[in-house]
Amino acid sequence: MNNNESFEGPGAARKVLRVLEGLTEHSRVVDLATATGLPKSTVHRLLRILVETGFVNTDGAGEYRVGNRVVRLANRVIDRFDPTTQAEPVLSWLLHETGCTVHFALRFGDELCYVHKKEPDKPYRMSSRVGMRLPWHSSAIGKAALAAIPTGELDTLLDTLTLEARTPNSLTTREALLRRLADVRHGGHALDDGENEPGVRCVGAAVRDHTAAVIGGVSVSALSLEYSMDELATLAPTVMRAADSISNALGHLP
Repeated sequence: MNNNESFEGPGAARKVLRVLEGLTEHSRVVDLATATGLPKSTVHRLLRILVETGFVNTDGAGEYRVGNRVVRLANRVIDRFDPTTQAEPVLSWLLHETGCTVHFALRFGDELCYVHKKEPDKPYRMSSRVGMRLPWHSSAIGKAALAAIPTGELDTLLDTLTLEARTPNSLTTREALLRRLADVRHGGHALDDGENEPGVRCVGAAVRDHTAAVIGGVSVSALSLEYSMDELATLAPTVMRAADSISNALGHLP
C-alpha cells in the first residue's frame, strides 16, 4: 500500500461511495478493484474500515456484502420518501411549460389515485380532485402505466378490470385495449381523446421508482374546445420528459 495515501477528505469519501456502490454487484476485492478503478490495496483498506463500522459484512473468506447498517439507513430514507414531494418541482415546471392542468397519480394495489393536481390560470377547472380514483383503461395515465407493466403482471391486472364505457370513445374490449397499449409502448406516451370524460383530452406517461416498478404516471389535460388531439399530442415529449425527471428523482436509473 502507498503509505502516503490519504483516507481523509472529499477524495476519500468518493472512494468509499464507489466501493459501496460496487458492492451492489460484486463481492470480492479483485472484482471491486476492477469495477471502481481503485487499487486492490485501497479497496481492501476501505472494506476493513467499512466492516469495522458495520456498513459492510464479510464471511472471513474474502466475500463482502453490504451490511445491516446500510440497510437500516436505506429503510429510514425510504420510509420518509414521499413521491409527491419529490415530484412537486417537476409538476410545477410542467404546468409552466404547457399551460395545461397537470395530474400526478400513484398506484395503490389495483387502483390508481390522483395524489397531486396543478391548474393553470384559466376560467375553467377540471372536475378531477386529489384522492379520486381514475380508470386504467380510459385515462392517459392509466394506459401509460398499463403499457409499462410487465406482461405477466399486466395480464393479472387486466383480469381484475371492468372496461366500462365511460364515454362513447372508451375502449371496452380487452383486444382493443391491448392494441392501444402496443401503440403506447412504441411512442412512450398515452392519449385520452375524450375516453374518460366528454370534452377533455389528455397526454400521459408512466413513472417508475428506484426498483424500476411502475408506480403511476403524470399527465396534462385540456378541454377539447381548446386543443385538438393533434395539438395536445405535440406536448407528449414534454410530458415524457417530466415523467422521466420524476422517475429519476425517485431513484430510477434508465
